[in-house]
Amino acid sequence: MPDIKYLIIGVDPGPTTGIVAMWADRGVLIDPLRVIQCDALSTLFIVHALAVRALRGEDCRVLLAVEPFVVNGRAGRSATPQAGAVTRSLITELDNLACMAGVVMHCHTAARVKNWATNTRLAAAGLLTATEGMGHARDAARHALHAATRYCGAPDPLSRRTG
Repeated sequence: MPDIKYLIIGVDPGPTTGIVAMWADRGVLIDPLRVIQCDALSTLFIVHALAVRALRGEDCRVLLAVEPFVVNGRAGRSATPQAGAVTRSLITELDNLACMAGVVMHCHTAARVKNWATNTRLAAAGLLTATEGMGHARDAARHALHAATRYCGAPDPLSRRTG
């Protein structure tokens, strides 16, 4: 069975959305292809363009790792009702896009992903500097890295340390 190359697209959805796209080839993470912060409307166009371009390649799979919208005390304090509506709508549209394009979509809460994808782990993967000054893109990087190791066979960046 040939090795499969994965394009992992991490998305932190909202009025300001973070997107990080990176390759995992034969279980090896490759530097991020794209690190983006944009508005919600642009998100669908960007994710679609990245996925369609990748799917043109042979033996390539696309995995979309999206932070779900969770209603809790913190979300209520940090976002307006309009921001919540935009985020929920965007997640629905990303799910529709994934279904139409044949892309696998995984959702894990920010709490679950941030506990694992620490800044130390992001730095070891080369994602901390790439997302500097872009908090939403950094959160998208956390989701992309988590998905790459969990679903695409990429090694934990901290396991490569020698010591």
